[in-house]
Amino acid sequence: MALPSSGAISLSDIRAEYVGGSGDISLSDVYKGAAGSNSPVRAKASNNNATDMSPAVPSSGAISLNTFYGQERAFQYTYSSNAQNQNAQSNVFGNDYTGDYKKRIIVNSGVTINNSTVNNNGLTYPSGANGIFNLVINGTINGSGGYGVDNASGLTIVVTGNGTFSGSSRTDFVPALQTSGGTVRINLLGGFGGASAPDIYHSDYGGGFNWKLVRSGNNFTAYWTYNELDYGNTGAGNYSMNTVLPTKADGSFDDTVTSIQQFAINYNSRGRDTRNIAAGAETISGTRYIWFASNAKSTSMEVQNDRYIQYGFTQTTLTTSNSQRSSVIQDYTGARSTGSVDTSGFTGTLG
Repeated sequence: MALPSSGAISLSDIRAEYVGGSGDISLSDVYKGAAGSNSPVRAKASNNNATDMSPAVPSSGAISLNTFYGQERAFQYTYSSNAQNQNAQSNVFGNDYTGDYKKRIIVNSGVTINNSTVNNNGLTYPSGANGIFNLVINGTINGSGGYGVDNASGLTIVVTGNGTFSGSSRTDFVPALQTSGGTVRINLLGGFGGASAPDIYHSDYGGGFNWKLVRSGNNFTAYWTYNELDYGNTGAGNYSMNTVLPTKADGSFDDTVTSIQQFAINYNSRGRDTRNIAAGAETISGTRYIWFASNAKSTSMEVQNDRYIQYGFTQTTLTTSNSQRSSVIQDYTGARSTGSVDTSGFTGTLG
């Protein structure tokens, strides 16, 4: 707590704030030391983005009891706009993160700190810390499929404020598709038309009825190396799957898209056969399901009718059990925090 801004102030008040203990001190003991020093009052590091809460304390020269009005042995950082994936060391306190000093973060009312993907957390306190951590949440900190606060510091973070501190679940890509270059095997539905309808696959999987789904940036493409039509291999190919795998700007799965998404195209032909490539997505009882399919005849994807159909001949019924949802997306459970976090003085909403 900052020293009083007016009225009586004593050396014992200054000792309690800056030095501790009960020994004698003089004003010369509390000149501001260099950044990174062990001085009771110290300048902040050049990469510390927080505010020095003892700005009036000089490093030399004139100093008096009145110098310490309103001063505090702390670095304080205030979030006044939304942010994601924050780190108390690299984004805020820099080299002072490991120093024995009070460090306070304030989240203003109306401001949200959260995580962009499940590989991240709203606010992380890494290991190697020292000092005292205060976190004032007057806005919102939320861990959506991750932690709102990930405290690996080994210290206790004391949380106060009247905002919202919560965790929530989210649907996002499976770990293999979280980053560009990730791949998964997709087993296909269909394969009921033509002389060699099942024969499309990627050589990485040694055969079967499949293709390889590859993420590049925020784009998803199905690749195959073998495509047999009318008993002849027409070779490798690929087709975009972005229609059924939408992303947000930050690269996470866009779970706000709940309408039916679908397509079926005739990719190429040979002799009596036509390679059909299809996919569809639908939200059922709050859960997003995705189907991928192929056939060697012209075929339609009709998610609204629960079928992938070759008119006049046969069809595959689309069900939640034959959806390939688990190959590409999954539900992640979020949590408010991990590590030692004291919310006993927090008067806001805990979720």
